[in-house]
Amino acid sequence: MSRDPQRAATQFFGGRVCLDFANTLDWRTSGDPQELIPDYTAFLGWCARRRTLSPQAIKALEVIARKKPAAAAAAQTELLSLRAEIWSICDALRRGERSDLAPVNALLAQAPPQPSLVRTDGPYVHNFSGRTLSEPLWPILWSLTAVLTSADASRIGCCQADGCGWFYVDESPNRTRLWCSSEVCGNRERARRAYAKRRKTIPGKRG
Repeated sequence: MSRDPQRAATQFFGGRVCLDFANTLDWRTSGDPQELIPDYTAFLGWCARRRTLSPQAIKALEVIARKKPAAAAAAQTELLSLRAEIWSICDALRRGERSDLAPVNALLAQAPPQPSLVRTDGPYVHNFSGRTLSEPLWPILWSLTAVLTSADASRIGCCQADGCGWFYVDESPNRTRLWCSSEVCGNRERARRAYAKRRKTIPGKRG
């Protein structure tokens, strides 16, 4: 993750849609977490960057959100509740513990049938119409179920950089990945540790 919220909101290191969504709270385990999707419109911007919905659906949902701000706020609350559930599940998985899937199963009971796929200028996306504000929730939920029902569930990792807390699927051969990004958190943490080590070796220097 990045110290710059605007940049962090464009970084996708999780490897799966649901984990990238979980990572929309920057510095999650620090004393000063930064919200990357403060409202429903910002969340739609994230959907556009992560390509979870078609541009047409996103435009239609933006119109609805402007006309119905209370409904958009309610949809945002539901999305953030799902994000918190993903955190809880991922934390349990990486510790080898069982997690409470009742909230997720309750959402699955409400989920619509998966729609057909449509090609965008990038990957295929679910062909939602953009008629209901809850539509962006479903690709995230389906991504989570795919993780939980595959080998991904045993490969969930969490960035070891102090304060980061971003999740990822560890696809390294020996499952030795430590950082959400070696170039971002990895470089920062290596520099921090080297600095701390140098300070300890300076005679008379106190930490």
